Amino acid sequence: MKTRIKQMICMVVLASMVCVYALATTNTKAVLKEPQVSPNEMGNFLAGKVSAKKKDSNKAKKSETVYIELGDDGSAKNTTVSDILTVVGKDPVKDVSDLNKIKNLKGSEKYTNKDGKLVWENKGKDITYQGTTQKEPPISVSISYYLDGKSVSAKELKGKSGELQIQYKFKNNARTKGHDFVPFVVLGGFILDDYTFEDVTIDNGKVAEYDESKVVLGYAVPGLGDYLHETFKEAQKYLNKVDMSDGFTISANVKDFTMSMGLIVATSNLGDFNIKDAVDMDGIKSQMNKLQSGADALVDGANQLSSGAKKLGDASTKVKSGSGELTSGLKKLKKGTADNYKGNKKFHKGLKKGLSSAKSGTKKLADGADKLAKGAKDVNAGAQKVKKGASDVNDGTNQVSGGIGQVKNGFDKEGGLNDGANSLKNGAKSANDGVKSLIDMVQGTPTTIDEQISTIMAQVKTASGGQITTEAQLNALIEGINAAVKAGTPLETAVAAQGLNVTTYYSLAQAYYAIQTLNGVKQTLSQQIASHADEITALKNGMQDLEDGSAALNSGIQQAYTGISTINQGATDLSDGTNALKSGTSDLANGTAALQTGANTLNSGIKTLYNGVKVMTVQLGAASPQLVTAASQLKKAMAKAYAGSNKLTKGLVPFCNGIDTLADGTKTLSSGAVKLNEEGIKRITTLFGSKADKALDKVQNLLDAGQSYKSFSGISDDMDGQVKFIYKTPEIGEWE
Repeated sequence: MKTRIKQMICMVVLASMVCVYALATTNTKAVLKEPQVSPNEMGNFLAGKVSAKKKDSNKAKKSETVYIELGDDGSAKNTTVSDILTVVGKDPVKDVSDLNKIKNLKGSEKYTNKDGKLVWENKGKDITYQGTTQKEPPISVSISYYLDGKSVSAKELKGKSGELQIQYKFKNNARTKGHDFVPFVVLGGFILDDYTFEDVTIDNGKVAEYDESKVVLGYAVPGLGDYLHETFKEAQKYLNKVDMSDGFTISANVKDFTMSMGLIVATSNLGDFNIKDAVDMDGIKSQMNKLQSGADALVDGANQLSSGAKKLGDASTKVKSGSGELTSGLKKLKKGTADNYKGNKKFHKGLKKGLSSAKSGTKKLADGADKLAKGAKDVNAGAQKVKKGASDVNDGTNQVSGGIGQVKNGFDKEGGLNDGANSLKNGAKSANDGVKSLIDMVQGTPTTIDEQISTIMAQVKTASGGQITTEAQLNALIEGINAAVKAGTPLETAVAAQGLNVTTYYSLAQAYYAIQTLNGVKQTLSQQIASHADEITALKNGMQDLEDGSAALNSGIQQAYTGISTINQGATDLSDGTNALKSGTSDLANGTAALQTGANTLNSGIKTLYNGVKVMTVQLGAASPQLVTAASQLKKAMAKAYAGSNKLTKGLVPFCNGIDTLADGTKTLSSGAVKLNEEGIKRITTLFGSKADKALDKVQNLLDAGQSYKSFSGISDDMDGQVKFIYKTPEIGEWE
């Protein structure tokens, strides 16, 4: 998608230049048939069309166009330079030039020349002069011809038929002070008639139909690919995807081969643009730093949360084990009290039956008391473990609460995750607005072309004295004169018959061909826009989705922040609960220790009772009903204690399982946060590190190098300037 959008933008930028090239090559046949129109006049027309807008300045300006006639192999044969000096003020104009045979083309201003330093008279009008040179141009051209796969010379091609390839290759030799490379854009235009050429293609350019001919446009940026690969070594994989060719190749099937001249234009004027003014690197870096700070805080908080959850999980295992042992001890104690109760009943019955039954009953009572002492010991041991587990649970809970607090701080603090999400949302909206503006500009270009046609027609109306006001009238006039000339009528006669002179005719003819070409470009561009309508829509929708997605991401982060705040409050409540649990288990441990002491004392007393049963028969007989009642109450109390312990054990199972799940979840959260930071956030923020400024400096240096190449033949330090090179390719066949 990005590559196609770039291609469309390039088409819009080149559209204005296409008009000039097509018009120039269309007029080539007229130039050859009508010697009254010189190549220099046509070159001056092209120079005026191709030149970029001049900047407002108090300095004198020098606009230079270099015309180079090429040989069959692309070597320079003749070089003519046309200069236009824009005069400012009334002082003599100081110029620098190494040209030979300098002559004033339009005015009567004279000059003096001392070692290449020219001083022109100033009559308040721009000065246009011309000269020749033997210097090699900064862009050298190589032309190769292949017929049916074999290399041939241009002369051998005349009248031949077959599969033809013509390769145009360019070498950039331009250098300026302070710059070891000057970027040049090269564009070529050719008119190939349909009789001779079929199935015409070009590898770097475009082919369009025009008046029973093919308009072929090629482009190249010689040397730029190698320079960028050497300058931006860290961006090799991205540069490999960009087409930066040093030439172009025209392919076609031909018969009775002939070929008219073509024109190639080269310029280093890529636009006066300060890239650092357009890119807010400080703002981008600031937002990236905030995003990285928030990500680091998230990682730290997640790690601490995971550590606390692990300790809580370890403590929960100990609590589970201690509660199991407590339940087991209470079970034994319950059984002992039940046995004690049965023994007391038997003892009471034995008293009634006699001393022999009393002896047997007290023996069983002694056995029950022994079991009670052992059960009380087990209960005490379990209670101590519960106390230790509750303490560990309390420590782990406090760490969890602290970790969650740090995670919340990662959201809250300045430059945290909340700030980063808001910056991302705002950046996505700005990018979407920029793309919408770009698409509106592209789709409005056909309307701009209509405005250009209207401007030309206004000039036609003025030039014709109001005689011609519509395109149809202009077309009928020019086509009528051309038909008369083609039938053998002299041009002056045909023009006079329409009430015009030759100069007016050429102005109207230039307007006619310019409008024809602009209409063709408008149609081609409209078709391009229509053919890429789905992709433009997809781009608009994609950018809107990006804006909506960043807004949704920001909303999700806000919801996550609300959840973290709730978890933070819950962790605080959990910490308070575990503190109470710790205090309660400590009291439980103290109680079970007293229970063990009492059970041991009880066991000892029952043994004493057993030994003295013979002498205390009367007393025991009286006390026996009370002992049975007490044993029954003890049995009921132990049953309740066992039931409560069993419920505690069962309740701790899901509690401990929940803690295990929490530990696993926080471990996953910690791992994910680290992965997000290492593989996502840090990679993004690295792109905006120290290398970004250096890369922008290199790009700006490249743009400045193009602007610094102001003249081919020389220029005064007090002047602004710009220069273009127009190459005339050789004619092959009947035009020779």
